Amino acid sequence: METLRNVLKKQKGVKYLGKHDAPNRFKKFGIKKRYIDKHSKAAVREKNAVASDALKKGGEENRPDADTRMLPVSDLTAEKAAAETVATEKLLAETADAEPVATEEPAEGTAAAEAVVTAEPVEETAAAEEAAAETVAEEPVMTEEPVEETVAAEAVVTEEPVEETVAAEPATTEEPAEEAAAAEPATTEEAAEETAAAEPATTEEPVEETAAAEPAMTEEAAEVSRAPGTAGLRSGRAQKRRAGRILLVLVIILAVLGAGGFALNQVVLNADTFQSGSSINGIDVSGLTQAEAVEKLTDEWNKKTLTITEKDKKIGAIRNFDLEYDINQQVKECLHPSFFRKLLRTVRPSKRSYTIAMTAKESSRSFNRQFRGLSFVKNNKYTTKTRNAYVDLTSSDFKIVKEVYGDNLDKSKLKKALLSAIARNKMRFSYTAADYYEKPTVLSDSETLKERQAYAEKYLTKKITITGAGKKYTIKPAQLDKMISVSKSGEITVDEKSVKTFVKSVADRFTTVGMTRHLKLKGGKVTISGGNYGNTLNITKETTRLSRVLAEGKDATTEAVFSMTGYGSSSSVTDDIGDFYVEVSISKQHVWCVKDGKTVVSADVVTGNVKEGNGTPEGVFSLMYKQSPSTLEGRNNDGSSYKTPVKYWMPFYAGCGFHDAKWRDSFGGSIYLRNGSHGCVNMPPAKAARLYSYVEAGMPVIVHP
Repeated sequence: METLRNVLKKQKGVKYLGKHDAPNRFKKFGIKKRYIDKHSKAAVREKNAVASDALKKGGEENRPDADTRMLPVSDLTAEKAAAETVATEKLLAETADAEPVATEEPAEGTAAAEAVVTAEPVEETAAAEEAAAETVAEEPVMTEEPVEETVAAEAVVTEEPVEETVAAEPATTEEPAEEAAAAEPATTEEAAEETAAAEPATTEEPVEETAAAEPAMTEEAAEVSRAPGTAGLRSGRAQKRRAGRILLVLVIILAVLGAGGFALNQVVLNADTFQSGSSINGIDVSGLTQAEAVEKLTDEWNKKTLTITEKDKKIGAIRNFDLEYDINQQVKECLHPSFFRKLLRTVRPSKRSYTIAMTAKESSRSFNRQFRGLSFVKNNKYTTKTRNAYVDLTSSDFKIVKEVYGDNLDKSKLKKALLSAIARNKMRFSYTAADYYEKPTVLSDSETLKERQAYAEKYLTKKITITGAGKKYTIKPAQLDKMISVSKSGEITVDEKSVKTFVKSVADRFTTVGMTRHLKLKGGKVTISGGNYGNTLNITKETTRLSRVLAEGKDATTEAVFSMTGYGSSSSVTDDIGDFYVEVSISKQHVWCVKDGKTVVSADVVTGNVKEGNGTPEGVFSLMYKQSPSTLEGRNNDGSSYKTPVKYWMPFYAGCGFHDAKWRDSFGGSIYLRNGSHGCVNMPPAKAARLYSYVEAGMPVIVHP
């Protein structure tokens, strides 16, 4: 197939120009680029549709060749005009036969070109020029055969008024060859150079050369120019433009509606106050914020009165509840419900009435006081008290004791019922006594009790005995149950806090400090209590020791841990003094020191001044220490201080003790009543020295009347 480029090369004085000179080519042929682009794109679309149908049908006979393959509309390539190729080639063939190939003699080329010009009508010539310009205006797509594709770029000749053609005619310049080259776009720069090399420069008559290069218009070419589907493509583009405008309008409408909806939601629906005509539980909350609504509801609700009746007879009432209600979240939901409910209440005022539960957080002092004052609560009488079933840990076989159904009032249940009535705005409460009898919660046939019984038989039968100070104590199953727990795997856990509580509870059984003692002494039979002497159980150490024993889960007998023990026999709590002690008789003003049951010291003494309130303290004390010599310091009753040096000092309680008093001339009798000591036991120096030689720290000192 002979291409348009080759045909043009044969024309005298006509040069195929590159794509950059296309505008000049358009001008030379007097064709508007807008008109060319419009019809070129329409032709490409139609060609693409034909090619697509062929591909869908399949088969080699229906497969389009290289000249009819689909091309994008945007690429104005030479191949878009394949549908018009036959008509165009006929037109070019006639033109080629009428014109000689361009040579280096521009004058002859011009004459030859003029010979081709016939007496065709002006309109047909103009249409041919416009068709040529339309063909040249197309941008070719890069393919493997750029030269051959250029042929397809020849535009379809269409009929255009003479006036439009004339208006499109560009002004002639001194370089018409370059302008002509611009009318034929080259596929590549190399194609443009080849075209320029094959054609000679034009003469100074550019108009005549151009006229010679133009092919003669024929009826067949005119028919081809009327490409089928052009009107349909125009209609399609118009429909797309209309659809785009409709879409734009819809977007604008949606945006306006969205903005309006947002404004409505923020200003009206999401307002911080209730709308006019709003009420909660019949209480007007119009114009109130959430916090204000909660406060008003609370105040109004607490003003109500709850009337209690039994068989339609009033038996009590509670008013001025002074309760605090858990309604914040409910009020918030009333103020800010879902969007559709907001919208509904905006247009329908009847939807602005709400009902919520006025649930009290807890009963108030005022409510509790009035509840306890109700006659049927305060004067409740019953014949049998309700009791749960349980495992008797005091019995040897841990038997299960059955539950008991009584007729005593379940006050907790009744109070909850009254608060529930207030929450539901049921201010008239009907009371039936039987409905509020306390009921057992643990029954004898429950699996829990059976498991409890088995647990007791396995773990609470351990015999653990504590001994000390002449006494012993065996831990009871109920006590053991509070101190230990056993997992399903049999691991024992000890609760040390409970163990410490138990140790404190039994400490008095082993502690003799301060206890009342009935003693037979050198001064006679006496009953004495108080003092700091005796056995003292060490609570901390005993708790640790017992916890360790309990964790072993075995029978055990252990010795109690004491922080202080007496000198007496460990086998008797009542005889912890033993046979080594110092006895002081206040009434007899005498001292005895007994060791191994024998008196080793006996002396008259002077005790504390009773008149001045400095009497010697009574009780059983433990000798603190002994010191020789020593200086006694203190204050007189008049506030003056004193310092008295002594040779022997044996304190037994605070600042009171035995010491020598060489400043006294006599001892015993009633001296202590008027001229006694500051609380110490004054002794003759020789007797004090003898006593000092016998006493030991920790031994008991018994001071009795």
